[in-house]
Parts: sequence; C-alpha cells; structure tokens
Amino acid sequence: MSQPHTQLAVLLRRCQWMLDEAAHRLGGNQLPATDRRTLADALDELAAALREYRDEPTELTICAGEQATVIEAER
Repeated sequence: MSQPHTQLAVLLRRCQWMLDEAAHRLGGNQLPATDRRTLADALDELAAALREYRDEPTELTICAGEQATVIEAER
C-alpha cells in the first residue's frame, strides 16, 4: 500500500473501533458529550481523507474467478 492508502486504512480502522465502542457505551447510556464530540471529529477527519483520496489510483488485485466489488454512495 502506498503512504496515502496506509494512512486512510489507519483512519478507517480507528473510526471503526471508535464507532464500535460508542455503540456499546451508548446502549448503556454511558457515552458522554466529550466522547461524542471526539467521535464526530474523527469522522470529519475520515470524511475529509476519503474525499481527498477518492481520485487516487488504486492497485486492484483480483484472483482468478473473482469479481471486483464496487460500492457506490447513496445520494
């Protein structure tokens, strides 16, 4: 992976972990406002990174017999 893709992967994993933790804590009504703001800031950072790298070329390796999966955002 190139450097921008590595950074994006790290942000994705970080937000995934934060979202999992927030969902768990929110279910028990134990997610303070400061944690919600921190999560919102991390998601803003991730969104900005996704927008910045959306036009970066990616190396796609597909094994024989597999098809690429394309995910399109809902509008």
